[in-house]
Amino acid sequence: MEPVRVGVIGIGSMGKNHARVCAELPQIELVGIVDVDEARVRPLAERYHTTYYRDYRELYDKVEAVVIVSPTPLHYQIALDFLERGIHVLVEKPITVDVEQAKELVAAAKHRNLVLQVGHLERFNPAVMKLKQIVGEPALIECHRLSGPTTRNLDVGVVWDLMIHDFDILLSLFKSTVVEINAMGSSVYSDFEDLANVQIRFDSGAIASLIASRNSGERKRRLKITETTGRVLSLDFINQTLVISRPGPDGRPLGVEPVHIDKEEPLVLELRHFAECVVLHKKPMVSGEDGKRALELAMHVLSDMHMVRLRESE
Repeated sequence: MEPVRVGVIGIGSMGKNHARVCAELPQIELVGIVDVDEARVRPLAERYHTTYYRDYRELYDKVEAVVIVSPTPLHYQIALDFLERGIHVLVEKPITVDVEQAKELVAAAKHRNLVLQVGHLERFNPAVMKLKQIVGEPALIECHRLSGPTTRNLDVGVVWDLMIHDFDILLSLFKSTVVEINAMGSSVYSDFEDLANVQIRFDSGAIASLIASRNSGERKRRLKITETTGRVLSLDFINQTLVISRPGPDGRPLGVEPVHIDKEEPLVLELRHFAECVVLHKKPMVSGEDGKRALELAMHVLSDMHMVRLRESE
């Protein structure tokens, strides 16, 4: 297929990775990168043999698709501007800052028959894709997403920055309805929650326990699912590993069985998939509707967290 003409908007830490992969993929022609910091970003444009722009509107007549990696509060307006001009969009997570904005983007893409993909990158982790093929009925889901103190993404808390990945994975793996949420969070060094502990109960009876921190002494990205049969699936996002343990007749584990994973960089898979969806007019694996659903769950969690704080302050 002919390369899709793509622009990348927002060249922070994640935007740099998007620009790198877009420049490397044969399915994409990196037409330009956009950022307000010319001194920092222009050398990157030269490295990837593309054009630097200060204003994203300069891309309107030059691209078929854009990747939006700007700060979260800017997602909605930038994405809408491109969708209204018939340009396909991949927007980083969370899709927008509120659900109504997300609904508008979904409607705009549908009205114009455009691809609207949301950058829930973990869905393209090969270990997650393998898990989706083999997982059964869950009884308990445990998610740990920890990192050290950071200066990135401090315009949002860990629920939007980290935990929303796990919300999206839970909603994609299990079609049960959320019936109860208990959430607590604490700010350590930012204006938002830097630590979060969330319990979710589904109408199937399954329980999910999620912990996220950007003030941890370790970097950890793990998911463990205990099925109703007693089988346990343990996934490591960073190392792209998945292992299975099964209970024996006496209840003790029979041992650990590694699952073969063909490892690959998730961002390469995500952007290659985006280009294919644009060319073939396919629905993306992580659609705008998926991004909206993950955002809705995140908003419910933050609302519950806020109510807990209010009760504690009384």
